[in-house]
Amino acid sequence: MTIPAEPTEPALPLVDPAPEELVFPRQRVRPGMPDEELPRFRDTRWPLSFLNHGETVNSSIIEWARCPESFRASMMRGAWAVLNLQAPEALLRMVRRTVLSPDSLRKVFAEWIAFASWLDDQGITAISDVTSEDMEEYTRHLRGKGRSWAHDARTLNNLSRLWAYAPYLQPQDRLAMPPWEEPSAEIKEFLGQNNDPKQGENTLPVIHPATMSPLLVWALRVVLDLAPDIIAARWEHQRLLDRIPDRAVYGQRSVAVDYLRKLVAKGRPIPAYRGALTRSLDAAHTKRNGGSRAFRAFPNLRMIAGTLGLTAAQVSNALHMLRDELDEQHFGDGAPLNTRITGAINGKPWTESIDFQEAQDLALVLSAACLIVTGYLSGMRAKEVLHLERDCCTREDRPGGTTRYMIAGRYFKTATDEDGNHLPGGEVRDDPWTVIEPVHRAIAALEKLHDHRLLFPRDLSRIPRKVTAEMGDAMTNVTASDRIEAFIAWANRMALAHDRPHEMIPEDPEGAITLVRFRRTVAWYIYRQPGGRIALGVQYGHVATAMGESYAGRSRSDMLQVLDHEHGLALADTLATAAERLAAGEGISGPAAGRHIDAAREFQNKFAGTYMGSRQLAALRTNPKLQVFEDPLAFLTCNHDPFKALCDPHRGRGPNPQQTPDQSRCNPACANISRSDSQIEAARRAVAEIDDEVASGINPYPIARRQLQCKAELVQTIERHEAERVFVDPANEASQ
Repeated sequence: MTIPAEPTEPALPLVDPAPEELVFPRQRVRPGMPDEELPRFRDTRWPLSFLNHGETVNSSIIEWARCPESFRASMMRGAWAVLNLQAPEALLRMVRRTVLSPDSLRKVFAEWIAFASWLDDQGITAISDVTSEDMEEYTRHLRGKGRSWAHDARTLNNLSRLWAYAPYLQPQDRLAMPPWEEPSAEIKEFLGQNNDPKQGENTLPVIHPATMSPLLVWALRVVLDLAPDIIAARWEHQRLLDRIPDRAVYGQRSVAVDYLRKLVAKGRPIPAYRGALTRSLDAAHTKRNGGSRAFRAFPNLRMIAGTLGLTAAQVSNALHMLRDELDEQHFGDGAPLNTRITGAINGKPWTESIDFQEAQDLALVLSAACLIVTGYLSGMRAKEVLHLERDCCTREDRPGGTTRYMIAGRYFKTATDEDGNHLPGGEVRDDPWTVIEPVHRAIAALEKLHDHRLLFPRDLSRIPRKVTAEMGDAMTNVTASDRIEAFIAWANRMALAHDRPHEMIPEDPEGAITLVRFRRTVAWYIYRQPGGRIALGVQYGHVATAMGESYAGRSRSDMLQVLDHEHGLALADTLATAAERLAAGEGISGPAAGRHIDAAREFQNKFAGTYMGSRQLAALRTNPKLQVFEDPLAFLTCNHDPFKALCDPHRGRGPNPQQTPDQSRCNPACANISRSDSQIEAARRAVAEIDDEVASGINPYPIARRQLQCKAELVQTIERHEAERVFVDPANEASQ
């Protein structure tokens, strides 16, 4: 009897793309890209940005020419498999996402090239020749480069991805199983223990308060006060450009001649480029023209051409005809646009006029100011801000007189399909972001500034310029950083011009101001709110409320995690400072002095000297005895008990009880108040400053009278503190 053989599955087709075959699967390519623009397998340059469907796409290219020639074909076939084939079973067990984003692909392939370069240095010439011992040696090579443990772990995982596709590859292209993928192996056996003290932390640096405060002041000033002037100048500039014909109309040169002669007759300057006043006679040119006078002037041809509806060449010819009639004195220092100046700085017009040549630059200044206000005060991610579109912000008037401003847009970080893979074009957010009025005003200014669909286009020209076809229409993070840098330079020039050196924006110690740093910084400010020149002051409370409304309904509300993290760090800073002051012998007064001492002692016993990770910060935030908030502007500390808080009309019993104090409603009679010697010393300095200012007589009587009232309240507070303060003795007991 013959037993039929069990059917066998057909052999897998091994990856061997033809030279002319497309690198990318068509369904993953950015919509609208023609096949002739896409790379073929034979090409050594693969622009991965074709796979990015967002509008902030920048050029991202893998240069296979950098890969050693002996490995190049194998690596390219492996990369083609990653891009075109379904994820292997082995890969499904290893990673959370099987379809990588363009940025992740670039990192994966770049690390493959680095691995191939190392193998080439070791004298190995084929992927199939790599042994487990070679890969162990490579892990030691990685650790010797001094990068983070997490970085090296990602590198090993990316090499495992090449091994996972081995069943689809030619025999010479197959990587053996890495030793860290053995069933009983752990990655720490090869990389060592992860002792990075910052693991799990948000390491993005906060923008220094001395930089962020004046930066926000200037951004708000431009958006709220100067925007109408800049918008009017931008469109007047555009109107003049639109009037310049593509081709000259015969017989119109006399129009320009008559116009220039009328300006001279009326004693009005001919529009010229600003800063081009220094002119000189050109002797050689004079000789060539038979002794006629010549001058090197810089007339603003486009300004005059737009005014007259002529071409720049016709204006130039007219000026040449009048060369014997014109001299240096007939040219102005600039070409001011015919628009009114309504904005002011410190009660004075911020500029006499806006020049034709600076209108476009000022439009970029306004765009950057709107970017700063929107990106900083909304808590949105950089990519979310840059993808905002016209008409995205709406106003909602609610019962009781409250107003909410809502922004609709796309989110990207957690936008995934049903398989958990990243959606390259993001997804429209179900719930809009809630923002405060300055953000609404910034968006409204942008909608008046230009007519693009996106609020932050790559540039403000009618058709945004692109270097390559696959690039999006929005500005990139790099462009945003450049715009912010240019805005800072402009603001500093304005601060000097208006004799306001105290509003200069200093360089940030952590480097360039990038859009991605704004989220972390605003969370830091919300829970610290240092005083001085910080724009919005108590408005940070409104920002926190708006962000809470924006993110509370989302299952993956990472902005709330950032806020919680900063909340915990702020509590830790305040309690650590309080414990240090008490240990140094400082006195403490106020109805909550005992609770202040107990909180500092409990923090010292439970948290001092420990690593403040996510769990520790969560324990700190949720401990009702440790809710201590310092208010340097009021010279006090709030030991927040919601049932005693006079800043909360409902005393913690309303539908949405306050979790933190509202410093804008602080009541000096509140039972949550305590004061330290350091705060009283600051109050004494404030009294001395009031005395000096009143004695100088620079303030009007009503202001001086109010200052004296403030002084009387501060003196009373100082005297009460000195009479009631208690100390902590070495036995940790409070004593009078």
